Amino acid sequence: MFSIFNRNTGEKQLKKDLFAFLAEMEKNMEFFYVMDQRRFITHGFLTDSWPLVKEMDIIRRHETIFLYARAVDDFNRSLKVLKEYETWYAGDVNNKSPENARKLHALKDELNEKLKGMESAIILAGQDLEREMVKLGLLKS
Repeated sequence: MFSIFNRNTGEKQLKKDLFAFLAEMEKNMEFFYVMDQRRFITHGFLTDSWPLVKEMDIIRRHETIFLYARAVDDFNRSLKVLKEYETWYAGDVNNKSPENARKLHALKDELNEKLKGMESAIILAGQDLEREMVKLGLLKS
């Protein structure tokens, strides 16, 4: 009798985590569009739900979802490096050399290139996640 309750609790948690991950992807898609339209990167992408779902079988089946997670992590890491370098660069007049300015520009260009790849990574991963959720009966097709 208790195994039924445990299974129901596990299914509810699975459903909750998958919907949270899907919502996070949708929010990241919105972030992408805003940053792409403005041509200005203001913040990183959300990653709160990834640790909750990354070990699930339905997630592990899809390389696209892992590529999405890697792309988000890589983008966020690069943004952090850029922000730290900008702070260092602006923090002291002696840091404002042509060489350091070129490095700052290169970091910005690299981040903009990574942003360009985010749209397809989010879309492909989201499609695979939605297909799995339809199979589980969590979404209607």
